[in-house]
Amino acid sequence: MNPKPLNWTRHLLRVSVVVVLMHGLTIWAVPRLIMDRIIDLGTADSSLERANGVTLPPPTDHTQRRIVMPSPDLLYATCFFDLADGPIRVTLSTDYPRYWSIALYASTSDNFFVVNDRSAPEGRVDLTILPSSHDAATSKVQHHGTQVVISPTRRGMLLMRLLVNEDPAVRVSAEAARRSIRCSRDARRSAAV
Repeated sequence: MNPKPLNWTRHLLRVSVVVVLMHGLTIWAVPRLIMDRIIDLGTADSSLERANGVTLPPPTDHTQRRIVMPSPDLLYATCFFDLADGPIRVTLSTDYPRYWSIALYASTSDNFFVVNDRSAPEGRVDLTILPSSHDAATSKVQHHGTQVVISPTRRGMLLMRLLVNEDPAVRVSAEAARRSIRCSRDARRSAAV
């Protein structure tokens, strides 16, 4: 008796479908898992200093690897948010003369908003972060002096970066700038959303 010949085309097609599905699942899931872990660690770590709803990690050195490859030339501040409880308001007023930026990240690790010293040269930022269920047409509208930003996901992270050097005066100025950022519930908008 002759065994039935294998149909290599059918087996190759099945393997290809499995590989494509696994690749798609990995591309979709890994960023979400990483950001969920970062958000959970950031909100649970009681050893980090917090002020005004913002986490203020110590300056980066060779012992810190909470986030892959942090830069010792930058001072960081973070705010982790969950819009299920209402909008988040972010304010900053600084005269820091060197580079600084505020970036917002969705729980998918996608960067969805950035403001920096060039786009806000006067050093003033006033944002209201709303969930994607809010009308996206208002995403660029000013509301009572506040810029409305629509978050594509319910949970996310704000990351502030300030360029520093070894000069103690620059470090003092950068520290004052990062302590001037506020990240809190926007009670004004909570009732309206």
